[in-house]
Amino acid sequence: MKKVFKIIGVIILLIIVAITTVIITYQPKKYSDFDVFTNLQNQVLVLLQMYGARERAVSQDFKKFSLHLSFPYSKIFGSSEIGVPLQSFQNSKIAAATITHFEVPARSSYYRDFTLHIRPQDGLKAPVFHIDFMKPMLGTPGLCIVDFFNVDRENISLEEFFGEELENVKKALSSVEKYQRSEKEGRGKITVYLDPYKSPFRYELKEPVTDDETIRKEYYQTVEEALRLLFPAYLKSLHKLEPDEGFAQRHEEKTKELMQLMYKNDVAIKLGKKIFKEHFKHYWLDGFWNVEMELPD
Repeated sequence: MKKVFKIIGVIILLIIVAITTVIITYQPKKYSDFDVFTNLQNQVLVLLQMYGARERAVSQDFKKFSLHLSFPYSKIFGSSEIGVPLQSFQNSKIAAATITHFEVPARSSYYRDFTLHIRPQDGLKAPVFHIDFMKPMLGTPGLCIVDFFNVDRENISLEEFFGEELENVKKALSSVEKYQRSEKEGRGKITVYLDPYKSPFRYELKEPVTDDETIRKEYYQTVEEALRLLFPAYLKSLHKLEPDEGFAQRHEEKTKELMQLMYKNDVAIKLGKKIFKEHFKHYWLDGFWNVEMELPD
């Protein structure tokens, strides 16, 4: 009997050693975005310059910012140090137009995502424009989430906001239809709390799971072309608006309600608080929203 226990003990030890070795040596696969992330960033920067947006001071705080990660986050991201460069802009119509990435490892110029967040100035009857375009990572496929969050349906009409640009928005949506994930694939599952804010033009695109780079390239370039229609459509529509001073305070309050909901429920924000630690509120509140408000830790 003792011999049996010894054999079982050896087997368990070997299993533990094997699992430990796999964990220690694991490195996430790197994926090409076929220069799409860079192309999108460049287009946004050109458009923002065209509309006279100036860079905000918060950009300097995150220009060379990096995070030092411990296990398990270092394994999830594939590095113990990742860069989080952020650029944010504003003008009379834009409170914050922010571009950011996760750079893995820091200073490598390998980006695992492209994030764009645009909040209109208070008093402008416009939605919040948000994009998360992500490569595959441990446990999740590549995804592209795009939406125009409406913080006040009583006062903001997306159809009226887009006006003559609505056809381009619909054309872009139609062009990526085959990549939209279904409810069975998890569409909307972790963002049910945002349902009152979601638009009919929401993207939840799933990157094809394949080793065929031709198929992956088609996906990235198709999404790029769709987003290239959305950027000017949104910014042109936004800059046509004139502020409604009587709506400004309500608009501010409604925006903060959305922010509080996200802060409490959003999976990415929960992860962000863990890895950014004391820097998270500055990154999110100032970098993304340009809003001053009290939030719990």
